[in-house]
Parts: sequence; C-alpha cells; structure tokens
Amino acid sequence: MKILIPVLFVSAWIGITVPVCLSIIFTVLKSIITKDTTGISMLIIAIITALLNGYIGIKIYEKKIDPWLEKKKKKRNFP
Repeated sequence: MKILIPVLFVSAWIGITVPVCLSIIFTVLKSIITKDTTGISMLIIAIITALLNGYIGIKIYEKKIDPWLEKKKKKRNFP
C-alpha cells in the first residue's frame, strides 16, 4: 500500500502534464521537427520530456505530498 500512492500520483501527473508539455515543446521546436523526415528527433524530444516530467513529479511527491500525507495520518492517529 505504501508504494501505491506514489505510483498513482506520478502516473496521474505524467498523464496530465506530458501532453501539455509536448504540445508546447513541439510548437517551439517546429523547425527542427519539420526538417527531420525520419521522426527520430520527435521521439528523442518526447522521451526526454517524459523523463524530465516524471522526475519533476517524483520530486513534487517527495517534497510536498508525502509530508502532507504524513501530517494527516498523525492527525488522525493512524498506525
């Protein structure tokens, strides 16, 4: 149960923010993407964006969400 909440948070974070980030990045880097006919640059950009976004989601969970949940558990006297 301890690992379920972080996995759910990070997966929801990635599911919500990656499409937004990709649309912004592909709009900004449109000239690079249109010159590459193979699509490899698009894949590399998408993978780097998803990894960075996942890392940011993990750090947000560790620094903000986890302490908040621990405070809530102590307040309700959960074991």
